[in-house]
Amino acid sequence: MWATGNGHSDMPEVLERPLSSEERLQKAKAMVEQGAQDYRAAEEADAELSIRRRAAAACEIAFHGLIELADVLIERAGHRLPENHAQRVEALEDIDREDLANLYHRAKDSLHILGYYD
Repeated sequence: MWATGNGHSDMPEVLERPLSSEERLQKAKAMVEQGAQDYRAAEEADAELSIRRRAAAACEIAFHGLIELADVLIERAGHRLPENHAQRVEALEDIDREDLANLYHRAKDSLHILGYYD
């Protein structure tokens, strides 16, 4: 079989001979090994992605638990329920729970933003 390098007419032609049975078997073995290696890499990537998804969901659930806790404390103190995160922090500060306001703010950044979205 004759091939012409990269298709340019000024390139010398190269003679390619058919592969022997032994060469074809070696090629087949190499291809199967490469395919198996690629499959294992894909499985590992899928497992890592699955772990990240479950971790993100766990972070979001934990954060929503903190929202419920904050809302109960705010409501018990006689305040109306906040409509957003900033109002929740402010309401916690208003009921003299700066400690929880700071925790809530840090948890929002860690669990909600970094844990879920990143």
